[in-house]
Amino acid sequence: MKRRRTAALLWAVVLAGCEAPPETEPDPPVCSEGTSQAALTAVDRKIVGEAAAYPADFELRGQDEVLAHSQRLRRETAWKIAAKVLADVPLSQSLGSPDLPAAIPTFQTWYDLDDLRRVFHRMYGALPAEDKQARKRFSKTDLDDNFAWNLHSVEELPNWPEERYQEYLAAIDTASDVAGLGGISRVVYSPGAARHLISSYPEILTCHDDGPPPADVRGPVETVDVAREGVAADACERREVGSYAIGDDETLRVVLEDGPDVGGAELVVRAGDVVCRVAAAEPCEIEGPATAVVSVSADDAPIESVVEVTRLSTRPPWSACLDGPFPGDAVVVKADYRRADFEMTVPTYSTSASALAARLAGNVSWEVPDGEADPSPDDIYTLTLPNGSTYRLAGLHIMTKELDHWVWITLFWSESPNEDFGADRPASIESLEGPWRNYKMCVVTAFAEGDAQSNGGFAGDYPSLGAALDAVYSGVDNTSWCSNPYIEEGHGNAKTNCIGCHQHGGTDLRSEDILLFAGFGTSELRNNFPTDYSWAVTSGDHLGQLFADEEAYYLGAR
Repeated sequence: MKRRRTAALLWAVVLAGCEAPPETEPDPPVCSEGTSQAALTAVDRKIVGEAAAYPADFELRGQDEVLAHSQRLRRETAWKIAAKVLADVPLSQSLGSPDLPAAIPTFQTWYDLDDLRRVFHRMYGALPAEDKQARKRFSKTDLDDNFAWNLHSVEELPNWPEERYQEYLAAIDTASDVAGLGGISRVVYSPGAARHLISSYPEILTCHDDGPPPADVRGPVETVDVAREGVAADACERREVGSYAIGDDETLRVVLEDGPDVGGAELVVRAGDVVCRVAAAEPCEIEGPATAVVSVSADDAPIESVVEVTRLSTRPPWSACLDGPFPGDAVVVKADYRRADFEMTVPTYSTSASALAARLAGNVSWEVPDGEADPSPDDIYTLTLPNGSTYRLAGLHIMTKELDHWVWITLFWSESPNEDFGADRPASIESLEGPWRNYKMCVVTAFAEGDAQSNGGFAGDYPSLGAALDAVYSGVDNTSWCSNPYIEEGHGNAKTNCIGCHQHGGTDLRSEDILLFAGFGTSELRNNFPTDYSWAVTSGDHLGQLFADEEAYYLGAR
């Protein structure tokens, strides 16, 4: 007896009292995310249990600049992250046979759209009318309670009595059935990411009403004291006060205080080719980004005074359409599942140096594969859904918020897994349960490539990896590269870097629009990131519309 998703179709109606807000047909995926999907339903959530926490490295943020300049360190870090995301987590419920796996990969325990819909529907429905009208934020305690309720929500459904649940458990009789418990959701969210999205519903609804901020925003001016330096100089002498760095959206303001011992002294602030010369009491202002050198020159008499250095910042909110940036333990995973039934095969792609050079010199897409394969479950991660359909996991995007601009990792299946982008695969991946040894990996942490070595320093120990990196290298300070053959679709997407597309998360841009930008949209084009690089709000899972439909059901159109 095979399990059935009948309950998944009925439960939403029952739980919502037959009057749930209408669901919106999702937009086509942005940034060419995978499209095959089936939810982790309420009954499967009870079996899987609580979404596993992601053990984030909160010290990694301090290495941001070092990571940007070292391909080797980026790859070592990415493999460590992948090992944590792929590690098995025990199921909450025991299965009938001791021969079956009793665990699934960490990412498959995470929350999908169905989880978020269940939790938000219950939490928003419980708000008093005045709190709905005010878009009052949920408390952390309420979030705790409702995510805990979600684990057993199936028990409230009259069409899921205990007898039926036990029959459902008994029907899980293969390893691929166990893997199928996690569903094949296109996007899943770690607990930190899921909670932040639900908590941000007030900001998400505001941006749904008013639209996101433009790409370049100047925030309110904030004055920050930088330094107050005493300065003394003999007649006709020049004294350097110091050097001061400022970033984008910042202005350095320097003033030499006037007084009886200043005379005709001159304040000089130099930043590259820009030079500001003023008398005492007059401000010098330098626009960032820059490093400015401040000095004072006396005239024909000695001087003694004070130089006041301040920084004016007009930096906008990082993510105006959320309750601030995602927390450091937030992870978003996007998967591409391919049907394995009916003698369907998996397209294969060579990522050798010569193959990449030819592809990037051609139509710059993954549209035409290099071949096809029919891998077994021992060779590629395979799962079976309750309806009997079998799928293979071809590619996996992993985004972690351990850096301000996220860590961008992508895994893709290969029939030659130990070459080029799989050559440096560590033992931590090789030792995992499952066929993860057959997936290659690339990673970026910044828009621009900071490593001055085109081969990432791998020419000696992993020459095929070094050669492949050389083939996609666009030069130091030019844009970085990381592209998944199974996920990145469309002309130009073979030469992208994940981060370039996702910076526009929260806007109404489509993948096709972004690929028309210079360099296929890989450069940093924004000084703010409306939904902190997530497309879940305005595309993909379309949470903005989900929240708006719920609000409109209770309150009507605003």
